[in-house]
Amino acid sequence: MSKNKAKNKAKLLIQVTAIVLPLFLILSGAVIWVFYRSTINSFLTAQNERIENNLNNNYDYIISTSDHDRIMQNKWLITYLEEHSDKEMIRITLEESNEFDDLMEAERQRWDEKLWTEEWLYGLSGKLKDYVANMLYFTWQTSVDFETELNNYEKVFIMDTHGSYTGMVICESEGSGKVRKFGDYYDFRLSEHEALKEAVESGSDKFVFEISEDFPDEGNYYIAYKPVNIDGENWAVLGLTYNWNEFKKSIDSNLRTAQFLLISGIIIIMAVQLFLLYRKTIKPVSEIQRALIAYTNDKSSAQIVAKMMKVYKNNEIGYLSDVISDLALEIDHYTKEVARSERELYEARVQIMVSQIRPHFMYNTLSSIAMLCEIDPDAAQEMTITFAKYLRENMDSLKQTKPVPFTRELEHLKKYLYIEKIRFDERLNIEYDIQTTDFELPQLSIQPLVENAVKHGIGKKEEGGTVTIATRETDTAFEVIVSDDGVGFDVNAPQKDDGRSHIGMENIRKRLKDMCSAEIVIESEPGRGTTAKVIIPKTKKEDKDK
Repeated sequence: MSKNKAKNKAKLLIQVTAIVLPLFLILSGAVIWVFYRSTINSFLTAQNERIENNLNNNYDYIISTSDHDRIMQNKWLITYLEEHSDKEMIRITLEESNEFDDLMEAERQRWDEKLWTEEWLYGLSGKLKDYVANMLYFTWQTSVDFETELNNYEKVFIMDTHGSYTGMVICESEGSGKVRKFGDYYDFRLSEHEALKEAVESGSDKFVFEISEDFPDEGNYYIAYKPVNIDGENWAVLGLTYNWNEFKKSIDSNLRTAQFLLISGIIIIMAVQLFLLYRKTIKPVSEIQRALIAYTNDKSSAQIVAKMMKVYKNNEIGYLSDVISDLALEIDHYTKEVARSERELYEARVQIMVSQIRPHFMYNTLSSIAMLCEIDPDAAQEMTITFAKYLRENMDSLKQTKPVPFTRELEHLKKYLYIEKIRFDERLNIEYDIQTTDFELPQLSIQPLVENAVKHGIGKKEEGGTVTIATRETDTAFEVIVSDDGVGFDVNAPQKDDGRSHIGMENIRKRLKDMCSAEIVIESEPGRGTTAKVIIPKTKKEDKDK
């Protein structure tokens, strides 16, 4: 095993971690963010409920809403304050208080039980009107100051939201003591406060909460608004403010521990997941890798099958191990088949060679050469040279594993037929009808057919006959036709061991089929000769060349 292959075993875990870790970090961030927002929202919801409970308990004390006359007092006061927004609201002196008591005494005699009613308020004039407005105003201011001190609010204020007076300070109280005066205006635009704008425009008296930047002062504030609703119209709002940064700090302090536990849990889960991933996936893959590397060295199918059986997983990895086992067995079977085929091919070549140089043929050829030496020495020399070339090509065919051009096979046949022609003389006629030669076929695959035509067709006919070698081309194949007008035979009759089994014929069929998908078709009839046709399908290359 190379060092590079050994190092590759750890790469899968690193690569999987590189994929899983960012996903876990993204997921963790998303979970933490959702958890953070959910916690803040839950905290704010609880805080809002607390504010509502506190303010509901004191709202009627600050801004009276218990009956119609009290509500009309609010409306009258806000109207008065809007009309006198340039006036400084101050507490009445003792002397003014005595004067106020005298005026009220006179009013009791005039109005009896109608004091503080809407009719009475809108009928006031002079100093009494100013006295009543100051008294009601400082009731609000005192209530606001008390509420701020009691609950440690950052600020409590009442702000006008009525028409063109929107943003005017009615009264304000702050823990630090720095307050705006009546008639001042906040840097306030209702369009920038969506929740409050919706409440004002709809006339809702429900609580409204918002996080505001630089309102009512510079900085970030969390504000609760309670609309002052009069006859379905919001004339003002009572506001409570918290410093949002301090508010958020109190939330964050509670979140840190939860976040730490959450992150720790996620890290533990990720570590467990990676461990399980290693045990269930990466470790089996590493075992398969080692088994395959060992198989490349020892080629032992039995060992790799045994190793794959140990990698038992009820998933795709288990299926992969089964496939590898089957593949190893298939390779083993294929290797044995290839070895057997090569052995059979070699034996076939030897049989063909032996059949082509059988002793009887050699004896007859040498006898013919000897006879020619006395009659025609030149012819004897030519026959000897041709016979030598014939033998050499037969020997060379043992080394040939690929198809050869038909022209080469035809030249070899001519050498064989030249020798047989000298032996049979006028009893053997040879004809050629070669219409195409642009194809290939296994070497020495046509000679056995020609040999059978000469030996069993013409040789057994007393007057002799003709052997014809022809070629044809069709749309799908090339054809080599060897025919004779000899004695023929019955192709349907059971084969007998009479010499007509054609030497090496089965081997020739197999070579033709294996090397070029060809087949042999034999037609014969007793007394009418035999025709053997070799059909060689065209290859894509031959179709393209055509």
